[in-house]
Amino acid sequence: MKNSDVIRHVVSYITNVKQERKLSNSALAKLCQEKGSHMTDKTIGRMIHNPSSITVSTLLKVCDALELNLSSIFHAMEISKTSNEDEQGKLVSNIDHPAYKGYTGEYHVFFLPTSGDPADHQDKSLICGTLTFGDTYSCNECTAILDLDSGDLTPDGKPFKKHYIGRLIYSTNSIMFCNLICNQFGDMWFLVFDHGNLNNTDLACVLGCAATSSSGKQRYPVVHRFCLCNKQKYPEISNSTKKHIQGLLRLQNRNIFIKKDILNEYLQRENLDPIFKRNIENYLNIASDYYAIPKNVLDIDLKPDVYCKGIAELCELSELEKAYHIRHSDGRELGSILKYGTSDQPSITKE
Repeated sequence: MKNSDVIRHVVSYITNVKQERKLSNSALAKLCQEKGSHMTDKTIGRMIHNPSSITVSTLLKVCDALELNLSSIFHAMEISKTSNEDEQGKLVSNIDHPAYKGYTGEYHVFFLPTSGDPADHQDKSLICGTLTFGDTYSCNECTAILDLDSGDLTPDGKPFKKHYIGRLIYSTNSIMFCNLICNQFGDMWFLVFDHGNLNNTDLACVLGCAATSSSGKQRYPVVHRFCLCNKQKYPEISNSTKKHIQGLLRLQNRNIFIKKDILNEYLQRENLDPIFKRNIENYLNIASDYYAIPKNVLDIDLKPDVYCKGIAELCELSELEKAYHIRHSDGRELGSILKYGTSDQPSITKE
């Protein structure tokens, strides 16, 4: 696409927004002036009737006045072009698509600390934030904006927060992808979660997995769980509910690994549901023995190649998971905790 074609498409987009908002040339020029840009209604008219005569600087000023993101407009143009070329596309960005119904709005975001050093998060149990979905820049695509409270403080004692911006994309495989970027701190967050639960009025929540860089002084690639809860349905979430959410955010598949003495202590709780306790005890009668072997105790007095081969062989023989999945049952567990877990009082099942 030639530069003149790009400018013509951008001007066409701006013109459509101007018409939708019922703005005259003079009204749009006034908006530009309120943003500190020198603009006249004649310049606006020239832009509409002769796009090739307009500079990129003028386009930026007009977009700023209309609160449009120029890069998002370029992206929307590219998406539109590829969509026209392939109506059967598997990735859908158009927010008018039925798959996005019920998705716009604000969500609580929760996940566990990601630092590789346990000392970095001794006093932090749950990281919280707000994720907003909507057509923020009027580009017919779902923008994602994340404001994250890291739980840390800046050197001057203020809360250390991060601001991310990105896009939500629907896959016809019934999966949602969300890529978020924080330019200020050179960070990216890639979210994947099941489509359907967020626009299900009975649940309005979802568990997903995320890939990013860890927090802390030493950064590592990290994969972790997160959850989203619709703020309209769940404006406030109690501390007891957050405590249960913490447990669901631990990496898990079908098995739960727990120390024997901690489990025994748990079984002694007075408020433990008797049927749940019975189910655990029944399994313990047939449970197999497993060993938790720290890798750092195995490299003593060993050459690196011998140690690495031994680790690989042990891992192959182990019960370690090949992959961690977010199953539909995980989402139902989160929904039940949010629906019934708002009280700090324990619920006891009657036998």
